[in-house]
Amino acid sequence: TGIAQIFANIFKQPYLKSVIIGVVNLPLFILGWKGVSKRFAVLSLCSIILQVGITALFDYLKLQGFNPFHDLATYYPADSNNVSNPLVFALFGGALTGLGCGIPLRFGSSTGGMDIVSQKFSLSTKIPFSAISGIIDGTIIVIGALIAKDISVAVYTIIRLVIHIIVLDKVHTVYKYQKISIVTTRKEEIKEALIKNFVHGITIYETMGGYSGEKKWDFETVVLTHEIEEYRKIVKSVDPTAFMSFTAVKSIDGKF
Repeated sequence: TGIAQIFANIFKQPYLKSVIIGVVNLPLFILGWKGVSKRFAVLSLCSIILQVGITALFDYLKLQGFNPFHDLATYYPADSNNVSNPLVFALFGGALTGLGCGIPLRFGSSTGGMDIVSQKFSLSTKIPFSAISGIIDGTIIVIGALIAKDISVAVYTIIRLVIHIIVLDKVHTVYKYQKISIVTTRKEEIKEALIKNFVHGITIYETMGGYSGEKKWDFETVVLTHEIEEYRKIVKSVDPTAFMSFTAVKSIDGKF
């Protein structure tokens, strides 16, 4: 959306935002499909389509003279014309985008764009997702300020980004590692399902139920946080009685 906004401002064509969002995300969808996971890519595509449609709708409404957010940050002093406060838009926009990105990520999707690029390069290079995303965001902010010839554009965008990250972190801690432990009696079925659907390695221990005395199997694997819902869904489809626990992992080393 940041790149799309820059081009829309350069060519003074509001509708260009939604067009560029759609065009740029097409190859990114393919990248997500091949480099992350099919489920991640399909759900991200649904999010992108929704994003394109709503962006186009707001641009259309604005061109028709209707802006649902106009009065949100506009006040009317008695001795001057109407005054707009960009800080309110930065705070409100950051909260909405943080919530909007957090919900898809919580359920193993994304809002497309740089999320997919950053995730792919994070998996390939081991460079932290936040570092890649931060460099891209920083570049977009600087270019936007230069085009607008107004440093306040960068300042308000940074404020929006900080609020976005805070809300996103509250909704969903994005792209951190989690260790999953799966206790089940269905060793072969679970192993086959996990190997078929995921690229991460698995360590399998033979265990025994303390109360039942029954022989069981403990599967351990480290995954990205956004993959947890997909793991949960597949494991429960094979063994509805499986016991699963999730532990945060600060960092990893070795093949992943």
